[in-house]
Amino acid sequence: MPAARNTPLPALRRWGRRLAVAACLLVGIGLVCGLLLKSWTRLSVADNAPVIGASLDTSWHARLGISTTNYEVALARVGARLETVRVGDPDPGTFLDRIDGLLLTGGGDIDPDLYGGQSGSALLVDRTRDDFELSLVNEALARGMPILGICRGIQLINVAHGGTLLNLRDTPELAHRHDIGSSSISAHLVTIADGSRLREMLGDGPHQVNSFHGQAVDRLGHGLRVVARASDDTIEAIEVPGESFVVATQWHPEIPPQQLAVFTKFLQAARRYRQGREQQRAQSETPSDAGGLSP
Repeated sequence: MPAARNTPLPALRRWGRRLAVAACLLVGIGLVCGLLLKSWTRLSVADNAPVIGASLDTSWHARLGISTTNYEVALARVGARLETVRVGDPDPGTFLDRIDGLLLTGGGDIDPDLYGGQSGSALLVDRTRDDFELSLVNEALARGMPILGICRGIQLINVAHGGTLLNLRDTPELAHRHDIGSSSISAHLVTIADGSRLREMLGDGPHQVNSFHGQAVDRLGHGLRVVARASDDTIEAIEVPGESFVVATQWHPEIPPQQLAVFTKFLQAARRYRQGREQQRAQSETPSDAGGLSP
């Protein structure tokens, strides 16, 4: 009888263990680098710097701080401090009392039930987060607090103003251009409208931007203005006209090459908001005039 061939299972198991160890090492190195980077951002920002609050995703990488480091670094580079909140933390009003500007970050799709969309058509929906962040947005708008929306943030701002969203995955061409893929870092060009805050920040276009989204603004919410579009007419940025700073981009300006001018203007607006709030507090604490001296 011919000799039995050696089974490949032991070799496969060895390679499996090696790959698992390598993966663990890479994750560990990433976490250490992230911690060092976070330490640098905290040390490089003054204690009295404006505080930007951000509501975060509930995914594992967000909880570990991997997907939020990019926001923190961009804010630190312009001189702001990041304070985060998640669903279940203090109520929206208490959180907004502690910050000078609201940052709405990326994450899963927004529940279509919130804008009359097709139920079950979205991915990675977290309705609890949707409801919490809509409360944050509405309260921040009522206070006149500066708001910067990024990726999912632009969609949330539009829904908060009564707008609707488009599911890009229903159209293969749009999904290929805008959803997560090999070309996401340098996905397409956007044209920015004249007379907009975004044009003032970034200058004449067109601008090359990244793209990581499966939803987009469809019907525009009340009181909003479209200030950037892609060549396929997809809405890429919106603003609230007027003095209040409410700006949102569908792309990520914090991802290299960073558009730090967006964060610089956001920080300036946060400083003005803080100064105005401090002046109101000082006036409310000043004793009222009792009518002068008695005769």
